[in-house]
Amino acid sequence: MASRLRVGRGIIAGTATALVVFVIWGIYQAGIGETPPPPSSTDIIFHNGLANGQRIKTRSWSAEYDRIVSNADQTILDLNHVRNGVIYKAGKPYLHVRAAHMTVNTTTRDFVVTGPLHVETVGARPARSFDTTAAVWSDALQRLDLSRTVTIHSGADGPLIVGSLTFNVKTGDIELHDVSGPIRFK
Repeated sequence: MASRLRVGRGIIAGTATALVVFVIWGIYQAGIGETPPPPSSTDIIFHNGLANGQRIKTRSWSAEYDRIVSNADQTILDLNHVRNGVIYKAGKPYLHVRAAHMTVNTTTRDFVVTGPLHVETVGARPARSFDTTAAVWSDALQRLDLSRTVTIHSGADGPLIVGSLTFNVKTGDIELHDVSGPIRFK
């Protein structure tokens, strides 16, 4: 009977050892070939492209860009090196735009520009343009704030230099600070 007991204990010990080895082997195998978790950032990135906006029957705007970074629901866009931008009026090119960096809220249609910004008229005589390094557009207020020095070319002999400018599109009011230089209105 003692020999049967030894054999029974040996079978139980062997089975337990095999079971432990099998579990360890399974745990080891479970970790092989696992893919890493997705990145925590859900940003969408576009490189080197052309974007455009459309009204019901006519074009609204178009621009080329080097890079756009968008949040997952595409409500906030960060655009880098915007060039060959065109804003259309009544379906025809009205303004050319170039900007170093823009942040656009596609829901509210507000935007912020940092870095060099150049805007010029298309086909107007005399040609008119302005340059600055900071701009904020509030679509709800229909207001453009240019908080840094603005250089305006209006067709006069020299540029008009303005320390800051606020233009209320609804009322047509323009507020200028630290003004120097000539301006031509027509």
